[in-house]
Amino acid sequence: MNRSFNIMRVGSDQATPETPEPNPAATPGRARPLVAWMQLVRLPNVFTVLADVGAAFLLVGGGPLPAARFALVLAAGVALYWAGMILNDVFDLEKDKAERKTRPIASGAISVRAAKSAGWGFLILGVLLAAASGYVPSADHATTWLPAAIALALAGLIVAYDGPLKPTPIAPAAMGGCRVLSFLLGASPLLAMDEGLPVVPRYVLAIALGFGVYVMGITTVARDEAIGGHRINLRTGFVVMMVGGVMLALAPGMATAQTQVGWAIPSTSQFGMLIGLIFLPIALRGFRAQLHPEPAVIGNLIRISILTIIPLSAAFAFLGAGPAWGVAVFALVVPALLLATRLRVT
Repeated sequence: MNRSFNIMRVGSDQATPETPEPNPAATPGRARPLVAWMQLVRLPNVFTVLADVGAAFLLVGGGPLPAARFALVLAAGVALYWAGMILNDVFDLEKDKAERKTRPIASGAISVRAAKSAGWGFLILGVLLAAASGYVPSADHATTWLPAAIALALAGLIVAYDGPLKPTPIAPAAMGGCRVLSFLLGASPLLAMDEGLPVVPRYVLAIALGFGVYVMGITTVARDEAIGGHRINLRTGFVVMMVGGVMLALAPGMATAQTQVGWAIPSTSQFGMLIGLIFLPIALRGFRAQLHPEPAVIGNLIRISILTIIPLSAAFAFLGAGPAWGVAVFALVVPALLLATRLRVT
């Protein structure tokens, strides 16, 4: 989402076929219920959602105000993400029983009924929280139905991806679309309305699309992770990830001069260099995966690529709201990395 920015190391550079992804829930049937739920929702990844939703709000608003809208839209993003993770395993139950028997639902650590209730419950809760974020009274921002509409679209795409779309060639695009909507959700409570219709600045849409293309590339790389990766998927996904990085570097340049006046750093060369530094470790690991397409190497690339959404989001929070908020978003890497050493990310 870098030693200054290469804090995204999950485990270490020594991740090789002999150092598989950590999975303390190898026997989740005997694990504590809380651990099983943490594994089911892939808890380390939730910090990427807090990062991109929060960064979108901070970028557009220049800070976390109105605080109630900020808190509600963050909670909505988390609820929708957890719904997607839980329903993913609900839809994959039969496949997991055959291929991944240690998954929380397949192993019996979490009942199917409880998982379904939680998954659909979080989906509904996410939409309600998003809708509420648009109607919190504010002296500076009009009420808006846009967060509710985006949350409904995101909920529909989550169910579509977890269900019929996952086995199809368009699955990576659907996953990327979820991340596009996640970023737009974060910005939506603050976007202006013109004659009842929302006005989405070009730079906000461009950043959202950049994140979407980046995640589409990650999903393409991950399609055959367990068996070592298909070379075409590896190469195509890696190129798509890099294209997403270029889009993110260039997107702020689409803002008007009036918008850029309040930004912390110039949106051209300096910001592009910042994004490039964040992407450098991913590029190096991506090249390594092309040469050594073993499951552990690909898994390491995927984990780092997912968690790099956090420093990428921090760059946009820094751009719009200044260094303090950039650091605050970047600090989300700490719990994400700590949890990623104990819980699966992919």
